[in-house]
Amino acid sequence: MGKFSFFEFVREQWRELPIPTADVSSKSLVVVGTNVGLGNEAAVHLAQLKPKSLLITTRDEVKCEQAKADIETRSGMTGIESWPLELTSFDSVRSFVNNFEAKGCRVDALIANAGVVMGKYAKTLDGYETTLQINYLSTALLSILMLPHLIKSGTPESASRLVIVSSEVHYFAHTLNGADKWDNIIEKLNDQAYCTSSSVMGDRYNLSKLLEVLFVRELSSRLPTPTMVAVSTVNPGFCHSGLIRNVGLLLKLGFTIQKYLLARSTEMGSRTLVHPAIEPGERERHGHYLSSCKVVEESDYALSAEGKEVSKRLWDETIKILADIDPRVNAIVSEHLI
Repeated sequence: MGKFSFFEFVREQWRELPIPTADVSSKSLVVVGTNVGLGNEAAVHLAQLKPKSLLITTRDEVKCEQAKADIETRSGMTGIESWPLELTSFDSVRSFVNNFEAKGCRVDALIANAGVVMGKYAKTLDGYETTLQINYLSTALLSILMLPHLIKSGTPESASRLVIVSSEVHYFAHTLNGADKWDNIIEKLNDQAYCTSSSVMGDRYNLSKLLEVLFVRELSSRLPTPTMVAVSTVNPGFCHSGLIRNVGLLLKLGFTIQKYLLARSTEMGSRTLVHPAIEPGERERHGHYLSSCKVVEESDYALSAEGKEVSKRLWDETIKILADIDPRVNAIVSEHLI
């Protein structure tokens, strides 16, 4: 795809997507962010297929119980595990993984579904701009810390799956232009003085989705062949969801009109998350960006010489940050990545 095409976008929005049907009766599945929206619908799809186990996450205990009750009622599956995971906190990510390890859990597929759009610059308690931390750094930390568990459950015949939810808006991201000349890319992207210009702040969500695409490309390139875990990013399309709840009234109004005209149902969009997590063909999808359940090209920037250089630097900077947060990161990179 490379460049965004409005006509292709509209055609995709109206495309009927495959309903998941794979046999997951022996699989242990994890879905992040399931109280509403795409994650909720994806969890319902998976629960209806009656996996061996299903672990879902929401931001707090109350939402965990609400999501568990909702998904069990709609799917008919009982015994769903529901744990809190707050991606504005690195400690919450670490605690989630610690609990996962302490309980001896297994994972065959992890759907890292997290997304927030912020209208204003705001930092988390960890000191990072909220969009940057939730959509990118915490998602990367979770992915790396869960990697050994995914590798353990994979086989040469059937790789486990890591699915990170990106978006077609990564085609519009412009903040990284010229980033190959910056001293430190993530420090620049986190700097309030840099971010508070409207053109940069307005690009935060697009940027975070591009960062996810670049992260998956770098991670997949470092996994041995044949890989025990197939990694991909997905574009769920323009869907009905609560994603824009943190933006201004005027922007909400514009999005509401666009949704009425073009948006997929949340259920239809969720099929794009479930498909790469459970359906055959995972090795062909490995390292790629998917749209409408098919491999397509990333943005021109991601494919450019500058984009590839920035991608490698971002990987190095990201791993350094994550290793300072959790010492397991360097051990995982050394043991499992090339």
